[in-house]
Amino acid sequence: MKKEMILQLASKLKEVSRVEFEYNNSFYEIFESTEGGYMINIYSSNEKDEDDEYLYENNFDGGLCTGTAKDAIQFML
Repeated sequence: MKKEMILQLASKLKEVSRVEFEYNNSFYEIFESTEGGYMINIYSSNEKDEDDEYLYENNFDGGLCTGTAKDAIQFML
């Protein structure tokens, strides 16, 4: 992913506390964690439920990043 896109996503994450994007046929959901830092979830499909949430069964990776918004964007790329 290009540096400019990482910076744009990090800026949006800091501004609204949540971003979703597609990269390399995977779907990323990053949001502020209640425990500090950012939670990253990666899904194999962009299919969502009636509440506009990604389906848990499509989640294949994820983790908590305690760094900056930019760190969170780069964490699982």
